[in-house]
Amino acid sequence: MSADLPPAVTFRSDRFSVVSVLQTILVFVVPTVGLYLIIAFLAAAPRLARRPRYRVGQPWTFEPLWWTANPEGAHLAAVDSHPVSGERGGARGSW
Repeated sequence: MSADLPPAVTFRSDRFSVVSVLQTILVFVVPTVGLYLIIAFLAAAPRLARRPRYRVGQPWTFEPLWWTANPEGAHLAAVDSHPVSGERGGARGSW
């Protein structure tokens, strides 16, 4: 039956080499895992490089900052860093 096939199509076992399990893992698994690790690092890198955030309950060590779109038009007076006694506020609405 193989005599009917042209020589280019016949199967010759000397063309193929035996591939070990380790070589198969190195070819298929390592690049795939490496690609996933690179994508995960690129996704997490901006968050890892960011400054630490302020969390509720931590002391506030920064200078007060007043922002307005038009500082010349707002005529802001100097801000007193010490609040008047009895003055309250916050995110919980206990005014």
